[in-house]
This record gives sequence, C-alpha cells and structure tokens, in this order.
Amino acid sequence: MSAPRVRWRSRSLIFALLLASVTARAQTPTALAGMQAYNRGDLATAYRMLRAAADAGDPEGQVNLGYLYARGQGVAPDQREALRLYRLSADQGDGEGMNALGYKFQFATGVPRDIGLAVEWYCRAVSFGNPRAMNNLANMLVDGRDLPRDIDEAPSLWQQAAELGHVNAMFNLGMSYLNGPTAERDTTRGTDWLWRAAQRGQSAAQAIWRQNGYTGPLPPPINEAALMIPSPKRAAGRTSVCAAPIS
Repeated sequence: MSAPRVRWRSRSLIFALLLASVTARAQTPTALAGMQAYNRGDLATAYRMLRAAADAGDPEGQVNLGYLYARGQGVAPDQREALRLYRLSADQGDGEGMNALGYKFQFATGVPRDIGLAVEWYCRAVSFGNPRAMNNLANMLVDGRDLPRDIDEAPSLWQQAAELGHVNAMFNLGMSYLNGPTAERDTTRGTDWLWRAAQRGQSAAQAIWRQNGYTGPLPPPINEAALMIPSPKRAAGRTSVCAAPIS
C-alpha cells in the first residue's frame, strides 16, 4: 500500500532520534517462546523459557535473559549478570549480544562509559547484520557528540536497518529525507518511509501523519524498544565508520 497524498505543512518537522528495539533471532523454539511470552507481558513464563534456553547455550536466550536482568523484569535487577549473559551471547557470534554490549558501554549501565568499546561492539554487531546496532550507530553519527558527525553515512545505516523491518530506523530514514541537507531532501522517499513506519505502529510517525491531516486508520502504536523481536537472517551489514574489517 503506497503512502496517501497529504499536503505537508511548511513548518520544519522535529528530527527525533529513537533508539532501536531488540531484534534477536531465536535459534531454538524455547528462546522464541520466551520472547513471545515477554511481548505479551507474561514475565514469569518469559524468565522460565529464556533461562532454560540460556542454560542450554542458546545465544538468543542468553542476550534476552540478560535484558530481563538489566531491566529488573521478572527477576531482581543485576547489571553484572546482564553483562555476563551479553558476553556469552556475543562470544558465540550473536549480533544482538554484541549490540547489547555496545549499548551498555555507551550508556554506562553497570560498567564505566567507554565509547571506544561501544563503537567496537556496534561495529561487530553491524557486521553480523544486526539492525538495532545499525540504528544505534547512525544515531551516534547524527548526534555528533561521541563520534564525528556524519550525516551522509547515517542514512546508509538507517536504510539497511529499515530494509530489515526496523520501524525506528524507518522513521529516522524518513526524517533524514525530509529534514536533511537541502541537496539530499526527497519528499517522496521521506513520506514513503514515514508511512511504512506508521503502518507498523511507530508512534512518532503516526503523530506526524495525524498532524498533517491524515484521518484514515492506523494500527495501535507500539514501543518497539520494549519488545523482543526475532532478527531476520541476512548478509553482513556495512559501514565506513568501522574502518577495519570485523571478524
């Protein structure tokens, strides 16, 4: 379904950068069942299933169990245990475990803040095709505080993540086409990506469509960052930010 025709207001749209959601690929039915239980709010079942998967060595069970410990959901908060589980997952080559480590070092949740390590882990996650890491790294590039600002490379990362179905990346990509450098603005592409994001429940995209006069149906808004979402299989991601190949 293509984006409907809406006359966009001339006032500048606010460029809101949203962190991405969890996009882990469940390698066993047990891990997937735990993720699904979490998404429907059944924390007791989520903990039980993810614990079983993690104890069996499933890297997706490990990283998602780590999220429960990091957030204190269904179990007492324990950042040290979360870190241990993230490392176990990352050591098995899991992109979501790598992304979780990058986030931990970027925002100093239970560890000293270390931007070098954050970028290293995000780069490793991107090399494994993790869309959340792509979105997180792109946000850092646009923010310009921890990395040199690069508004040309950020859309490339958002594009890769958006093509994997990452709704916050869809929103960020759409906004970059609408509010980016004048020579690179593309209203058609921008509204198309915002429409895709809105159709998948991205609340900021939905709000923009409503503000610009759209009155048709939209799905209930979701908080993608609060969901555990299986990752699609794909080839490695790419970015010039990671100068050396990650193996």
